[in-house]
Amino acid sequence: MKNKVLIKGSILVIVSAFLFGCMPLITRYIYAAGVNRESVVLLRNLLALPLLALLTYRQEKSFKIPAKAIPAIVAIALMGCCITPLLLYGSYQHIATGTATVFHFVYPAVVVLIGLVFLRKRINAGTLLAVLLCVGGLCLFYNPDQQLDWRGCALALASGVTYAIYVVLLSVFRYSEVSGFRLSFYVSAVCSAAMLAVCLLTGRLTLPARVSGWLLCVLLALVIGVGAVVMFQRGTFLIGGERASVLSTVEPLTGVLMGVVAFQEQLTPAMCVGSVLVISACVLITVFDKKHAAV
Repeated sequence: MKNKVLIKGSILVIVSAFLFGCMPLITRYIYAAGVNRESVVLLRNLLALPLLALLTYRQEKSFKIPAKAIPAIVAIALMGCCITPLLLYGSYQHIATGTATVFHFVYPAVVVLIGLVFLRKRINAGTLLAVLLCVGGLCLFYNPDQQLDWRGCALALASGVTYAIYVVLLSVFRYSEVSGFRLSFYVSAVCSAAMLAVCLLTGRLTLPARVSGWLLCVLLALVIGVGAVVMFQRGTFLIGGERASVLSTVEPLTGVLMGVVAFQEQLTPAMCVGSVLVISACVLITVFDKKHAAV
């Protein structure tokens, strides 16, 4: 039974990572439609709410949550779906998206570090080796010919830290009655309220001027706000934050593939080696978990 849970959780996280990998492609077209980063984060969450509400009602028949769970839900929402994308999208203004991705994906190592220092977790050799392979593989995606801006690097690194906190918060969330679509609904609701306030107070609210722009925003909300987020949250509950953070590193591979197919970007030998290392890390942690579960 434990083996099946690990396999199910791993599949959910990997599929969510592929969906998250589509995010830069979709947001690139949304930015071209005149929508800024704050409004993208707002619309990604706001437009996902109707479908999440419908799915929550069909699956749970209730929207009730215990009052004790509210602070944890707010923290999860702000860290994972508000602050992290704002920092990451902000880094794109100073450094290339591929470089930003490398800095952002420091988060698997940060998740392990938080587990060691604050949660007193024992990290097994397989997980540690997988994290090292991930970090090494992602470093090969960095292009040394690109000029680095310390502001962009700092923002991307900060986004990795906040996302690591989000993953840890998910892994220690213990309110079983608030899971699946219900959790995702409240996370999106909190993010929508927070980002609407930010946009209105700062005068940064920009909406698509054309129907095509709105359709892209709806696509982003469905693919990321519903599909990727729900699967990643569920997968993290099943396999834990450390494993989920390692498996989610297939996301940059999707981004690279999208760049090659859609924008004819160059695929270097170093990127190919990096991809092999990341995939090897995912295979390693999956195989190790299966053996560990069978013991």
